[in-house]
Amino acid sequence: MNDTTTRRYLAIGGLSAVLSLFVLPIAGFVSVYTGYKVHRHTKNIYSYLLAGVGSLSVLFWVAYLIRL
Repeated sequence: MNDTTTRRYLAIGGLSAVLSLFVLPIAGFVSVYTGYKVHRHTKNIYSYLLAGVGSLSVLFWVAYLIRL
């Protein structure tokens, strides 16, 4: 994966992480996927943050749906 693709994945992952927290929780899956894709191509903290925020948002969403 080249630098341009890595930056693109980081941008898409960051945007989907923010969207998953405030607007659309299902976008957390995109954040988890992009965190997985950039894992060995950038600093580990970025991939962990993307995957962590995305999965946390999805888990909160599932817990909310279960409580309905």
